[in-house]
Amino acid sequence: MNDHSPAQSSVELQPRAAEPRVSARAVVVDKEGRVLLVRHSDNGRAFHVLPGGRVEPGETAAEAARREVREETGMQVDIGELLWVREYLPERHPGHPHHRTQLQQLQLYFKAQTTSGAVSPPMAPDRTQAAVVWHPLASVGELVLLPLGLAPPLIALGAEPNANGAVYLGDLP
Repeated sequence: MNDHSPAQSSVELQPRAAEPRVSARAVVVDKEGRVLLVRHSDNGRAFHVLPGGRVEPGETAAEAARREVREETGMQVDIGELLWVREYLPERHPGHPHHRTQLQQLQLYFKAQTTSGAVSPPMAPDRTQAAVVWHPLASVGELVLLPLGLAPPLIALGAEPNANGAVYLGDLP
C-alpha cells in the first residue's frame, strides 16, 4: 500500500535557510599574470574575493559565474573548466573575523577569461564592494583573500597554469 499521496510527495520549491547555499566564482587571470579580484570594505575591514555569487534557480553554475562577474565587475567572460570545490561550515569556524554568514556554503571555482567585449561599470555591485582590482598572482598571499586558504592554489595556478592540482579544497575558513 502506498502511503504517499501526490500532495504529500510534492517537492518544496523554496530553499530552507538550513540548506547549503551554492555559489560559483570565476578565476580570471590576464596575460600579465594578474588575477581579477573584488575588494570589499565592511566595518573598517578590507578583504578581497574572486568575483562570483549565488547560483539562482534555473541557471547552471557556469551561467551564475558569468552573470556574477558581469554584475560585480562590468566584464564579460567565457567560463572554462572547473578548478576547485570549496565548502564552508560556519559552525567549524566560530568567531572568524571576516565571515558574517551563518549559511553552509558550497563554492565552485571556474577558470575564466575575458572576452573582447568592452568593459562597462558594474551592474549590481555587492553592498560592501569597494573596488575591482587586478592583482599579481604571485603576491595574493599578501592580501586578506577569502577564503583564507585560497592563496596557495591561486599562486600554484599562476606558476603552472596547465597543472592539475587538487580539485576538492575542503572546508576552508
